[in-house]
Amino acid sequence: MRKFMVVVVVGLCLTSCKTKRERASELIREGMTAYSEQDYAKSVKYFKAALRLRPDNAAIAYNIACGYALLKEKDSALNYLEKAVELGLYKIGDDPDLAILQDDPRYMELTERAAQLLEELKSKEWEPVIVLPKRFDTSNVYPLVIGLHGFGSNPVDFADGIGPYITRLGYILCCPYAPDVMGKTAFAWGHPYELAEQRIMEAYEYVKSRYKIDTTNVIILGYSQGGSRAFFTGLRHPEIFGGIITMAGAYKEEFNQYLGDAKTKGMKIYMMIGAKDFLLETNKTAKDTMDKLGIPVKLMVYPKLGHAAPHGGEIIKALKWLQEQ
Repeated sequence: MRKFMVVVVVGLCLTSCKTKRERASELIREGMTAYSEQDYAKSVKYFKAALRLRPDNAAIAYNIACGYALLKEKDSALNYLEKAVELGLYKIGDDPDLAILQDDPRYMELTERAAQLLEELKSKEWEPVIVLPKRFDTSNVYPLVIGLHGFGSNPVDFADGIGPYITRLGYILCCPYAPDVMGKTAFAWGHPYELAEQRIMEAYEYVKSRYKIDTTNVIILGYSQGGSRAFFTGLRHPEIFGGIITMAGAYKEEFNQYLGDAKTKGMKIYMMIGAKDFLLETNKTAKDTMDKLGIPVKLMVYPKLGHAAPHGGEIIKALKWLQEQ
């Protein structure tokens, strides 16, 4: 199963008044959960409602196209796929969700046009997105969060989603672009994992060269595909990252080889995942392994959530937990 991770699915309103983005985020979260449960009609319903609130979001349009394709409604799927391309998402030719469209001439024409648009982007350089705390003072030293967006998303959307919570606690947020360019607004972390690691470390050096960073308080945070890369890079560099926060991220058994050094250097890990997420067991296994090694670890499981991220206020809880350890 493959799915574009839209934006990080968190609420953005820090008051009782909900913004359009927050309402859209709630709908996206419901859409992702319905998709996880293979209720594609319900997922389409929620994603379409979200798109009405965020009509410029290519990944939402793409997810609607996937839902319609899985429902075998080819015309609707092609209409929304074309909309996704118009909004800046170009790498669309290898998704099994769209298998029913493979032989349709309209699909073939659309993928050819998208591939040409993608080729035109290859020479562009993508600098990390930086979000500073309110009342930022150049003379002060600040802790840092490196934030990794999900598959098919981008650091602008990701930073918009999580930035208000992270900067509220006085952190600088730095969100790099994943190395696999899928369109103007869509990026993926790719393989091997070392490619992502290189991009993350470049972002760390980038932000260090521009701001005064408290190098004793650097956190790596990732959502979905970005969560798996946060595990990998964070555990391989515990001399830099004091803590890891993941949301709906996959933990792989091969990461265990890095846990000994992570423990020695005082690594702390906070995982958030939905009870309906297909990656839940990987997080449970990770917690059991880390507990046995004596690594400070917390696993938060959200009963009604599928493969999506919880409300943004949970990020504040995660950062505070890391600070207290």
